[in-house]
Amino acid sequence: MLRRLHAIPGLVAGVLLVVVALSGAMLSVFPPLERAGVAASDLSVATLASRVSARLPAVETIMRRPSGLIVAYHLDGDEPRASVVDPATGEALAPWQPSAAQRWLRHLHRSLLLSGDGGRVAVGIAAVLLVLIVLSGLPLLARRMGGWRRLLGPVRGDTAQRLHNQIARAVLVGLLLSAATGTVMSLTTFGLLPEADGAEAYFEVSPRGAPSLPLQQMAALRGVKVSQLRQLKFAQAGDPADVIELDTVEGIGMVDPATGVWLMWQPMERWQQLPAMVQMLHTGEGLWWLGLLLGVTSLSVPQLAVTGVVLWWQRRRRQPRIPDNAVWRQADTLLLVGSEGNTTWGFAIALHTALVNAGRRVHTMPMNDIATLPPEIRQVLVLTATYGDGAAPESANRFLHRLAHLPTPPGLAFAVLGFGDRQFTQFCGYAGQVHAALVAHGLRALGALGTVDRQSEPEFRQWCEWLGRALDLKLDVRYQPRLPDTTKLALVSRTDYGADRHRRTAILRLVASPPTKPRLRGWLWRLCQGARLPHFETGDLLGVVTPDAAPRYYSLVSASSDGIVEICVRRQPGGRCSTWLTDLQPGDTIDAFVKSHESFRLSRGVAPVILIGAGTGIGPLVGFIRHNASRRPMHLYFGARSEDDGFLYADELKQRIHEGRLRTLTTAFSRATPRAYVQDRLLAEAPGLRELVAQGADIRVCGGRMMAEGVANAWDTILAAAALSVAQLRLQGRYVEDVYA
Repeated sequence: MLRRLHAIPGLVAGVLLVVVALSGAMLSVFPPLERAGVAASDLSVATLASRVSARLPAVETIMRRPSGLIVAYHLDGDEPRASVVDPATGEALAPWQPSAAQRWLRHLHRSLLLSGDGGRVAVGIAAVLLVLIVLSGLPLLARRMGGWRRLLGPVRGDTAQRLHNQIARAVLVGLLLSAATGTVMSLTTFGLLPEADGAEAYFEVSPRGAPSLPLQQMAALRGVKVSQLRQLKFAQAGDPADVIELDTVEGIGMVDPATGVWLMWQPMERWQQLPAMVQMLHTGEGLWWLGLLLGVTSLSVPQLAVTGVVLWWQRRRRQPRIPDNAVWRQADTLLLVGSEGNTTWGFAIALHTALVNAGRRVHTMPMNDIATLPPEIRQVLVLTATYGDGAAPESANRFLHRLAHLPTPPGLAFAVLGFGDRQFTQFCGYAGQVHAALVAHGLRALGALGTVDRQSEPEFRQWCEWLGRALDLKLDVRYQPRLPDTTKLALVSRTDYGADRHRRTAILRLVASPPTKPRLRGWLWRLCQGARLPHFETGDLLGVVTPDAAPRYYSLVSASSDGIVEICVRRQPGGRCSTWLTDLQPGDTIDAFVKSHESFRLSRGVAPVILIGAGTGIGPLVGFIRHNASRRPMHLYFGARSEDDGFLYADELKQRIHEGRLRTLTTAFSRATPRAYVQDRLLAEAPGLRELVAQGADIRVCGGRMMAEGVANAWDTILAAAALSVAQLRLQGRYVEDVYA
């Protein structure tokens, strides 16, 4: 519901919002430009009026614009004029008239250049929709970040997601202020909110024929500063009953020209000042810097609109199509799916198909769509992602509430498989909530909660094998992930480590391969190749599409700015992808895509960095060191089997120490004498590591799961003396792992 509330207004009014925002951004430039020509003044209104009337005897009105510019309306012969005046002398400096461009933009911004009320209504609706978009976007952003406490942390996701969320986070307050004040102004225009009306006043003027007091001597005018003035209307010389009318930011009043005292003064109540305050906040007239700031935030609306449409289209393309979906009243198995970005649906459809082929009548649907549990249902299977750090995904955020009101057929069994990211402290946290809720509701668990880390296909297949045994079914699960667009990469060089070709490790360097034989040669061809690489950073993942169309992920050593793709691959016994990759020769090509791993990237700053890796896990860590142009303190702990054939990048790391990009290098070799593991080296240097953590150090760990678990345990031991833990550092985004099986 929340996502629909955010997306539908943006899709319906996207173009209108862009027009209104861009015109508002251009209008925000005029107040500071006008302000630039205004000299500071601390005069009284009496002094200003005296000076202007001396220079312009036919002056009728003085107006102070929100920028501070003083404009006098006067007669030049019989012709009415408006002039900018110098408050220091009262002299007319130049004719004044609003800019034609400003008038046109204001007409576009307020009414879309339409006559009548139609344009103003459309703009008012756009302001209301923008309020809804911002208010619904804030909790969505918090959920995306993993909670309100992480709202200012690093943004995850692909390019469109990162751009959309990073821009939104930066301009959220400004857009809400613009939209809310615009909404109030529209409601006031159409009389739906009251305007500040003064009560009708009754007073007596000095007797007819009494001489007028010099303006400079009028006590009422001397008590008002020019900075408070909005408008001063002079009494007509030929009308002895006329009065001086004064409009200020604090109230309105009338002054007797003969005595210079107030005939009437009506201060403005707070609510009466609201329309003027709203207009000032919306236009920046009177607070030029705020208007300029809001104008800059308005420039983000086209970018947010474009990235928002891209995200909507991506989500729509991933909408599942479920073959052979049984009518739910006739189904014996209910498969419920909770997904945020629709990736969980690919796994659900594979399981659905396998169950149908095994003879089950399966109805698959989103978790939020559950309305009842028909008596024919024998099992409820739940596949649900966890959004961020323990939150429900979009298609499951109402499931627990609906479950609480459903009757439970007797003997109903269930199983839950959670999809999540182990980087979060509440890994598969929502799936755990669902499992506990189903138990509390009286359903019988077929087994413990299953989990899948970052869409791991092997972990999914393991769970399906267990499920088949639990249901006494032979399940032939054929999961086919939906792959993004790929780039063809050609191998240009490789470096091999290890004497045993069946267990060797290769560093592969690839470039974008042109689709046809190139005609361009030399540097121009290489430049074109580099330009065709997708954007990626060190630590992101390269999804290599194997000949059987299954992707395998490898951490990237390089960044796209290097113009090359570099990965480390260790040949695994029976590993189809690793065998294929380590057999590649220069000129061979592969198809691959980039998967962002933004949480693993280093945060900006000068705090120390502790890098811990083993085996091919050293790859992205070397990339961090390689790109450490600022000489930020970096300390590398590396583990391998032996120094002879497992010390990847040994020569380069020595060079990086000489350059100052790497501060210290500590190694551990498990087949040396005496043998050592990387966690042993950490424990041996515990005091120094605690000091680095106290200085705000970031920690990055890359390698196998067993190594990562041992390293985490070692860190808990190291941090205990400082009353800290790995869990606390993870919550702060300072301890991040890139772990593989």
